[in-house]
Amino acid sequence: MTESKEQQNPTMAAYLIKPYHLFHHQGRSYVINVEGMSASTIDAATAEVLQQITSGEILSLDSGAEDHLKKLGLLVDVSKQPPKVKKDINKDPMPVVNLSLFLTQSCNLKCVYCYGDEGKYGSGGNLDEKTAFQAVDWLLEQSGKIKKLHIGFFGGEPFLNFPMMKTVVEYARNRVQELGKDIEFNTTTNATLLGDEQIAFIKEHKIRVMVSFDGTKELQDAQRPFANGQGSYDNTLPRIKKLLEAVPATPGHAVIVGATDPKIVKDAMQEIGFAEVSVVPASQSLLAGEPDTTQSARDTQETFQSLEQEADTWIDLVGKRDDESLKKLKNKSGLYHALLTLLHNSKQRHACGAGLGLAAVSCAGDIYLCHRFVGRDEYKMGNVFEKGLNREEYLKSPTTESAVCAACFAKYYCAGGCKHDNAGSCGSIATPAEDICRLKCRELELAASIVGRLGIEERAFLVKQDIFPPKPCPLDF
Repeated sequence: MTESKEQQNPTMAAYLIKPYHLFHHQGRSYVINVEGMSASTIDAATAEVLQQITSGEILSLDSGAEDHLKKLGLLVDVSKQPPKVKKDINKDPMPVVNLSLFLTQSCNLKCVYCYGDEGKYGSGGNLDEKTAFQAVDWLLEQSGKIKKLHIGFFGGEPFLNFPMMKTVVEYARNRVQELGKDIEFNTTTNATLLGDEQIAFIKEHKIRVMVSFDGTKELQDAQRPFANGQGSYDNTLPRIKKLLEAVPATPGHAVIVGATDPKIVKDAMQEIGFAEVSVVPASQSLLAGEPDTTQSARDTQETFQSLEQEADTWIDLVGKRDDESLKKLKNKSGLYHALLTLLHNSKQRHACGAGLGLAAVSCAGDIYLCHRFVGRDEYKMGNVFEKGLNREEYLKSPTTESAVCAACFAKYYCAGGCKHDNAGSCGSIATPAEDICRLKCRELELAASIVGRLGIEERAFLVKQDIFPPKPCPLDF
């Protein structure tokens, strides 16, 4: 699929062709500059030149082809290039500044796709005060000179241990004030326990909330029933609406199971009132025995179709300058991150902060690379009551260390994917699932087909209307 390998033909010794990916969509040709993370529409002649370079058929470049490839940032004059200084991107990891703290390892729901063993994560239990305070102190120590810290409250369902949430917030605020630091809190909840007291506390302490909910009544009741088997939609919906009245910007998050159409879920979530919606395919649990790596790929056909339709919608709405519809699309988009990546020419070397700037602490004080791995000893990095943090394995970037990722044109977009999904699908955090690889590659191609057709006026319009933020200045710190 990828044509992003470096090429240097002996008869073109003065030049180096940078890695690229050539593809065609709806009768147009596009190229992605892999190292530059940019995308362009190209004419048939340039596409033919790139195809010939890929196949090794081309012997020389005429001046017109040279000019085109230089404008695309793909042609480098070797004689004018300074010697490369190789930078070790796996060195000097970021201090831990983001802590996922488990208030409880129990849950009142029994979601069909739960990766946490019905919220117990293998052992169950509640966080006690001693361990909670030690976890906060550990974060303060690990954060070094960094001033801005984050604590996320997890479960199971974290509001089952609401008193401990209040205790931790008070203790953490006092401790950061002593040290001249600042802290923000967040939580992921199923919203079934949100009452007036909980919502008032969320608002008072500006706790960012992510609500896990699956959209329609049919899906929510089937996929996220209470532990006794009763549907949870009717109980939860009024609580969500009350939360959204108090904190309108609260995002919703849904999980796609089987052949469910993501658009149906996103539309239902927006109808409920969520301004921002995200969806992901379900992952295997690491706590239900050894992962079944022979399992057939997830049914992603509906997701692919939804992305194709979304790409057409972006082009249509931009052409009409329909800023209101674009803002609604942005808040449920499956392509937004890929679009922003190409518009800002940004490169990711890790899919997330797991094991880097982020760590998770279980009710027992054990430290894991993220909340999804709690309960699996092979992913344990230490304990808050002990010295040392064993995370060397997680500092390596898949963009250089994984043979699969290093050769992929989308490596700087997905950066190897979710480590938990990799482990559940393939048995290794370093091996991404083929179905997710295909999905991420197509996301980047579709985003490239949009970006490649945006002129200066369209890009200015999108920034002016706050659909996309302006590209950061490289000199800003």
